[in-house]
This record gives sequence, structure tokens and C-alpha cells, in this order.
Amino acid sequence: MAFQAWRGHESRRRPCAPSALTVLCLGVLAVATWRVPGSWASVRGAGAAEPEGEVTVSGCESLRREHMKMVEPRLLKWERATAEGRTILNYGNQANRLLNRTLTSFDRAVRDKLGQAVSCAEEREALSNLLQTQLHSFFLVQRSSIEQALYQSLKKNLLRKMRRKHRELNVKEKLKLLHGAMKEYDSQVGELLPAFVENSERDRAEKRLSELQWGIGDTPEAKEMMQRWKMERLRQMPMRQSKGISVSLSPGLRLMLRPGGFGNFQLNSRRQVGPIHNPNEISLAVHNDGNVMDVYNKKPKPPFIKFQPTIGVDISSG
Repeated sequence: MAFQAWRGHESRRRPCAPSALTVLCLGVLAVATWRVPGSWASVRGAGAAEPEGEVTVSGCESLRREHMKMVEPRLLKWERATAEGRTILNYGNQANRLLNRTLTSFDRAVRDKLGQAVSCAEEREALSNLLQTQLHSFFLVQRSSIEQALYQSLKKNLLRKMRRKHRELNVKEKLKLLHGAMKEYDSQVGELLPAFVENSERDRAEKRLSELQWGIGDTPEAKEMMQRWKMERLRQMPMRQSKGISVSLSPGLRLMLRPGGFGNFQLNSRRQVGPIHNPNEISLAVHNDGNVMDVYNKKPKPPFIKFQPTIGVDISSG
């Protein structure tokens, strides 16, 4: 009974042995578990550096796109205006303010959202270059419109002055109008030129306007006026009278028909032919003196057809 009681007691205590082992294992596992978090945290921290860098780059690009969207309505408005040939009032100052405001806002957003350590230099430069390129293109379109308007204005002024003077303009008169057009170009383009644009395309405009003023005489309008003035001078030449006494001689040749039987019958007809400034006169005459003796040739009857030289004397005083 005592043995069985001991066995029974032993059998009741054996299940407790694994519990001690379990406790020991749990203790070892607890120690191992206490050591692992330090290395995992270091790995996670090392691996988190790359995601944090990617967030920084993505944040810079996101801010760049955000600021481009902010200025997009203004750019679209200016694009429509320039496409319609209109100029934007005080465009140069407006473009400067838009660029400076956008870059300042970008820098402030980088500091506030990404921290002082992040610069986003590449994205800032890309934003600046993109804005400057777009604003420069708007300037070029407006400058081209101004150049075309001044071209037409200079052409009109040259033709108007030619029409008023009834002659082709001399070099001094042409240069005076050209200098006036270039002065107007500098004034208008100066208001449109942003600070970041170095070339105002003045040389190109001056070359085109200079070619116009030197070649104004070759335009169809100028050729038509000069031809009209020439015809007017030709028509007025015979009407001009010189001062004093003038004598002009007009040699000619007369054809005479002398039929007989009508007595002393004479018929004359004159007609001017040729250009107005140098007219010629044709005189037709029927002189019926066929029964009269030809005294000069000493014949009883004159010939039926006779050529007789003539000379006209015109004496005038102005």
C-alpha cells in the first residue's frame, strides 16, 4: 500500500517536470526575445533611411507640380491673349512678379513641409526654367505683333509723305521716319521685356524696318503713284509757258491736189497726232487753182499733185 501510494504520488508529480522545463525554455526564450528587438530596430532604422529619402524626392516633385498648377490659369489666360494678337499691359513687370512669387512660395513650402535640411534645388531650377521658357515665348509673340504693327505704320507714313510731296522721298526723310518707328519699338517692347530676357530682338526689327524704308519705291503702291505723277507731268508740259518772248519753228510738208473746173476753191483740214508732250500736225488741203498758170515752174497749168514744203513760225510772250 505504501509502494502504491508512493507510485501514485510519483505519478501525480511527473506531470510537473515538464512544467519546470517549460518554465526554463520560456526563460531562455524571453532572454532571446529581449535581445532581438535591438537588432530589428537597427535594421528597420537602416532600411527606413531609403524610404525617407524617396519621400523627400517625391515631396519636392510634388511641390513643383503643385506650384505649376497654381500658375496654370494665369499662363493660359496670357496664352489666349497673345494668340489673339493682343499685348498684355505692363507684361514685363507682371512676368517678373509671377516668377519671383512662385519661387518664393516654393521655397517656403519646402521649409514648412519637408524641413530645413531639404533644399529641392533641382526641382526649384526645373520650375524656374519652365516658367521662364513659357513667359519668354509669350514675350516673343507680343514682340512680333508690335513689329508687324510698326511695319505697317511705317509703310503707311512713307507712302503718305510721298503722296503729299508728289515725289520719291530722299534719304534724310526716310531715316527720320525709321528712327521714329524704332523709338516707338523701344518704348513698347521695353514695357513687355521681363528681367530674365536678355535679347529684345531689336536688331531683327531694325533690319526689317530698314529694308522697308530703303525699298519703299519698289512697292506696288509707290510704283503706281510715281507712274501717275509722270503722266501728270507729261500732260502739263505743253501747257507751261516760259517767261519772255519765245519763237518756235515747225517744218512740214504739204500735199496739194489741184483739180480743174471749180475756180478758186480751197479746203484745209488739220489734225494733231502723236504723244501729248510732242504732238505732230497733219494738214490736208485741196487747192482748186488748176486753171492758173504755174509761175514758178513756168508752165501754163500746174501739176495735178504737188508737194509743197512749209514752215510754221510760233511767236509767244509770257
